[in-house]
Amino acid sequence: MHNGNFSEHSAAVILLSGLPGSGKTTFAHTLREGLDFEHIESDAIRRQISPNPSYSFAESGAVFARVDAAARRAISTGTHALIDATNLTNRDRRRFYRLASELGARLFAVRITAPDDLIRERLRHPREGYSQAGLEVFERVRTRPQPFPGPSIAVDSRYSLVPAIDLLLRLIDDQEA
Repeated sequence: MHNGNFSEHSAAVILLSGLPGSGKTTFAHTLREGLDFEHIESDAIRRQISPNPSYSFAESGAVFARVDAAARRAISTGTHALIDATNLTNRDRRRFYRLASELGARLFAVRITAPDDLIRERLRHPREGYSQAGLEVFERVRTRPQPFPGPSIAVDSRYSLVPAIDLLLRLIDDQEA
């Protein structure tokens, strides 16, 4: 296992992107088996701010200010920061690219996908964890995803996550060398 505590310049920002129900948090939990990192989950922070989220602009601003601060703390101590949020558009992701650049951290973009029918099936069942996004949220945002502006790892969560995780770990190792 990678211990995740490196110098500031070898810490990474791992930026997850995907629709609600696509498998971002499952990916993060599976990655935990091979890499230590600070798991910064926007849904958990949103629930701390409001037990009944409104998803308003102001609430989202407060959530992502905390996400940003937590990522900065992790990177500044040499710990990898995994950002677990939808991050569907390049505008949503911009703050994390800027953060990585400001702190001299490497950024690894990971786009988690699944077919719409599978996501709908997942969202019909009670969710584990912090996310409260259901079918209504999925239908509202399902056409928003944009490709990353640079290299990214694409993961189809219908299949084993292991190959994508192995690739991410190899990329992190290559960057540390």
